[in-house]
Amino acid sequence: MLIIVRLAGEIGIKSPRSRANFEYSLINNIKNVINVKNAKIDQGYIILDVEGDYNKLNKIFGISSYSPADVISFSSLKDISEYVRNKYSEVVKGKKFAIRVKRTGKHNFTSLDAAKVIGSTLYPYSSGVDLENPDVEIFVDIRQDYAYVYDKVFHGPQGLPIGTTGKTVVLFSGGFDSPVATWMMMKRGALVILLNFKLGGEIHKNTVIEEAKILSEWNSGHKIRIFFVDGIKVLTSLTKVNSYIRVITLKRIMYRTAETLAKEINAYSITTGESLSQVSSQTMKNLFVTEYNINIPIFRPLIGFDKQEIIELSRKIGTYEYSSKMPEYCAISSKSTTSAKLEEVIKAEEEANIDYKKLIEEAEIVEI
Repeated sequence: MLIIVRLAGEIGIKSPRSRANFEYSLINNIKNVINVKNAKIDQGYIILDVEGDYNKLNKIFGISSYSPADVISFSSLKDISEYVRNKYSEVVKGKKFAIRVKRTGKHNFTSLDAAKVIGSTLYPYSSGVDLENPDVEIFVDIRQDYAYVYDKVFHGPQGLPIGTTGKTVVLFSGGFDSPVATWMMMKRGALVILLNFKLGGEIHKNTVIEEAKILSEWNSGHKIRIFFVDGIKVLTSLTKVNSYIRVITLKRIMYRTAETLAKEINAYSITTGESLSQVSSQTMKNLFVTEYNINIPIFRPLIGFDKQEIIELSRKIGTYEYSSKMPEYCAISSKSTTSAKLEEVIKAEEEANIDYKKLIEEAEIVEI
């Protein structure tokens, strides 16, 4: 089956060299997911000859839209018109229709001319033309001496092909926020490595794995690695920390662990699901304290989102069911301050005496 794949808009405006790299990566990602017998680039389209379920394309980042199509050679508009009439005369019976023509190359007719001629051959079989709200749309994309003909356009997820923008370590708790933040970084072409502080035993671990399985459906065939750190061991080291800075200190330890892991696996950033002032640990002052002296970029794709917006995205992604059952394991104190003192938190972290490299070395690694 022939499939036209249209690139996400921002890929098309990149320099020729960058665009070629994105196209090559996108084709490889598509091949990871569906059986592609042949693929080629044709003036802004990726043309695929595929077998099997092509609707998996709707979860491959870098795709704007896609259509099952026929390709025909022609020497005149009459050739195209006859093909469209033979294929669609029964489809438009009793229905309003529209012909949408795009044209590339040198021809002795315009796109409007082509639409009128092709439409006139279908008109007798239909209940008329409606360009605003048709029952059936037929698309004809004309190249120099051939054309793609189709009647369906399925939307892709946009974004950039995964693997084109680097690796990021995601602090992944498994609640609503971190899976959505992970998905948003995937949409921007990042390879994600998940770091989870296992605070809720095997139940916590298994829920995180199920969420990672959902996210892997969007990951263009790439593996997702999860590092499960012994969170209980970390919590034990914080028993003497004042309760009002305990959560902030724990978050800081998580950041330091993520930084250590990032440096070991050549990731260039940390990603979190934090939203400004959603909870006490995410006030601007506390975020400053949490990330103080962390030497790689920290991405917070949800920083301006409210909780309801995040929950709605989790439904779209598919992680809602598992996230909704996840307890708030980081709620280890009911007296957390909204304005922690940097010196006090740094001191508490030092007294916890965490060996970050050892924490990573002892982590359980699961691949999805």
